Amino acid sequence: MLGWIVFLTLCALLYLFWSRQQQAKAMTLTAVRRHCQQEEVQLLDDTLVLSGMALRRGPGGIRLQRHYQFEFSSTGDERYQGQVTLAGRHIIGLRLQAHRIH
Repeated sequence: MLGWIVFLTLCALLYLFWSRQQQAKAMTLTAVRRHCQQEEVQLLDDTLVLSGMALRRGPGGIRLQRHYQFEFSSTGDERYQGQVTLAGRHIIGLRLQAHRIH
C-alpha cells in the first residue's frame, strides 16, 4: 500500500513540474513574440527550444533558471538565433543575434 502512495505522489509531482514548465514556456513565447514585433523581425516556426535548466541562487532565494533558443528572420531569407533566459517566472535576458536590417 505504501508503494502505491509513493508512486502516486511521484506521478502528481511530475505532473505539477510538467504543468509549470508548460506555463513558463507559454509566457516566454508570448514575450518573445512581442519582442520580435518591436524589433520588426519574424519569429520563425513559432517555437522555443529548451536548451538548458539549472538551479541558481539569487536575491529571492534558489530559483529554477531555464534557457530557451529560437530562430528569427529579418529579411525572410536568412535564419538567425535568439536566446531567452528565465529565472523562476521572470525573464532576465533576451538576446537576438546580430542580423541584417531590411
